[in-house]
Amino acid sequence: MTEPIENWSAVTTGSAQDQADPVVLECARLLAAEPGGEQALPLTFALVGMAPYIVRRQGAPVGRAAVDALGTAAQALEARPCGHETHPYLTALEEWDTDADGLLGAPDVQVPLDSREAAEACPRNAAGWATIAADVILPGSTAEIPQIVPENHQQAIGSLNGVLNDHPYGDPFWDLEPHAAPPRVLTRASLAGYVVVAHASCWYVGSGRIRRRSLLDDMIEGLDSVLPLLPDEECAHQDGEHPGLDGGTDSQARDGIQLQSPGGRAGLREDHEDGYGASLEAWTCTTFLRRLAVEARDHLSDAVDELFGTRDTEHLDAVYPLPDGRLDIKPLSERYAPYRDETASAGAALWAARRYDEIGPDGNPLDRTVLLLLTSAAADTLELPYGVAREILGILRDAAAALPAGAAGAECAHPGGHVPGSERSADRAAHIAHLYVPDNCPAPGTDSGFGGEPRTCPVHLAEAVAKGIAEIEERYEDELQAEEETEEEPQQESMEAGSSRRRAARGQ
Repeated sequence: MTEPIENWSAVTTGSAQDQADPVVLECARLLAAEPGGEQALPLTFALVGMAPYIVRRQGAPVGRAAVDALGTAAQALEARPCGHETHPYLTALEEWDTDADGLLGAPDVQVPLDSREAAEACPRNAAGWATIAADVILPGSTAEIPQIVPENHQQAIGSLNGVLNDHPYGDPFWDLEPHAAPPRVLTRASLAGYVVVAHASCWYVGSGRIRRRSLLDDMIEGLDSVLPLLPDEECAHQDGEHPGLDGGTDSQARDGIQLQSPGGRAGLREDHEDGYGASLEAWTCTTFLRRLAVEARDHLSDAVDELFGTRDTEHLDAVYPLPDGRLDIKPLSERYAPYRDETASAGAALWAARRYDEIGPDGNPLDRTVLLLLTSAAADTLELPYGVAREILGILRDAAAALPAGAAGAECAHPGGHVPGSERSADRAAHIAHLYVPDNCPAPGTDSGFGGEPRTCPVHLAEAVAKGIAEIEERYEDELQAEEETEEEPQQESMEAGSSRRRAARGQ
């Protein structure tokens, strides 16, 4: 057996097809011919050991031959008597990470059977590994796998359930980040699981709840990377055979995680046999998966533009200014209502900030004051997308530099303050509108002595601007720091290159 064992062990994920395929096919032929024979155990372990190569040959004859031989051997070996309470393949199922890594725990055919522990060399352990390998090569090809969902997969299901129901246990970024990129080695089922989880997560990730662009970029890159594995073609499935995905994103994510382990797939298979859900063959259909991957990628790409890109506000030039050039302050201020229409509120806030910047120091003083107060209020109270917040931050920083030096925190003629400490966001915007057109926009409730004059105080303006700046800087600390580091890298490289050129010119 020395020469065959060496040949089997030489088949790895990087093996050439013309050399590896004949070895796999011959091993499968021998095992299928005598699945209960004297050499059944080493032949089974050999074929299981070659499974990482076989999964890369999706659709090739070696895959079907290996699955058939492993299934036949599993039935024969499982029928042999055994007195062991448990077998190592069950532990492998409990500790499963990815299909590719999980197969690495299979018995090595190079280790002689007589040197193994009894349970590892047991025919039933070999049968267990045969069913596992067959399922990794062709999901759903065997019904004999225990429904063991690994603990780390159960934890992933729990964390995704919390996030996608908008009740994360902590920072949702860390719950979603492990699922952004596909596994290093993709099997048919792990590819399906990755795409299904990405599709389930993309709506939450693109909603603005995640403020780190890196997660969206990584997910887009990951989905793009698997599209070549998902050809754009028709499939043989009829209407209703593909998974419906109508149970909510949390249940979709759960199914996606279950697709990534043999025990999880066993549960999905049983559900289908009981009349619930799709078959594993339909779950892993490349036509179905391509639709999900493209939809998720496109949604995330749009979200990147919406959340982190620049935003067009030119259409609002026909909405908020009046024919005489003054501000139509009532509808503009009414957009400053958190959680009512965040997209419209962010657009109005950015328009106000850009308008303040455009009219410049020589513009109407009241217009500038009102626009600056509205911009500061937006920074302080609204859930602004990062792209909008970043631009508003730059305008507020410029405004702070142009205000009288030391105004923020300085003493003024208003010892009682400038605005009520418990003023609601909507009331704050209404007071700003009242400041601009007191006859048409009455102040909400009683003004409690906080009239227009304290609101136009330079000290109040400086304090409002400083508070808006601080709020954005705190909320987007990680994103701003990452951008600064990215901007510094080319500068540092340029400085190092210049230093090298100067040393070379000096002959050093």
